[in-house]
Amino acid sequence: MSLLPEVANPYIAALAGGFLYGLVFCTSTCLPYVASYIAGINAGFRKGVGVTVIFNAGRITAYALIGAAVGALNLLVNDSFLSAFQTYSALAFSLVTIAIGVTLLVRNKQQVCNCAAKTGNLNSASGGLRSRFDVRAYTLGLSRGLVLCTPLMALLVYSLTFASPFDSFVLAVLFGVGTSLSPLLLIGGATGWLLNKAPLFRVWISRLGAAALIVLGLITLVDAIII
Repeated sequence: MSLLPEVANPYIAALAGGFLYGLVFCTSTCLPYVASYIAGINAGFRKGVGVTVIFNAGRITAYALIGAAVGALNLLVNDSFLSAFQTYSALAFSLVTIAIGVTLLVRNKQQVCNCAAKTGNLNSASGGLRSRFDVRAYTLGLSRGLVLCTPLMALLVYSLTFASPFDSFVLAVLFGVGTSLSPLLLIGGATGWLLNKAPLFRVWISRLGAAALIVLGLITLVDAIII
């Protein structure tokens, strides 16, 4: 038995299913957050790709943790627990998104004081940050990954039929890797490249990106509270 009838091997099916899901749904749901963050940090093409990779790494980590928990504790058996988990994870994701947007907005305001020096500082900082791990992008991806999507839930329920709890972990990771191979990677880089084509509006683009994250976080927060 396999999630994809055309694919007999369940591990390949998990990878392929993640890839197919990532082509449309994962890209459309994650892109607003990734693009807003890329704008908020004034990233170029390389930095945009790097941020997207780190964001996806956070999502894969979340899937791995959920898969391991499901395999060890059979958490999805209880519908009430699943509903509560979805609510709290959405709340956490919204608060993380808002917090990141606020920090970017504050940082942007602090850099506005000296426009002449700011341009040089941004360029040097951008080059230095390429070699660093972007904790904010990782945290954004991690919190986003904790909000379970329908295909992942179906995969985890399916994994409970396996003899070994370790299979839930492996299938969840493979699904996450599959989604990370979506067009989001190239779109993230393209977003940074396009935004860098307007250097005169760099400050305003950064502000708009930070503000967009705050708005997206508030929308997610309201949805989580209402649901």
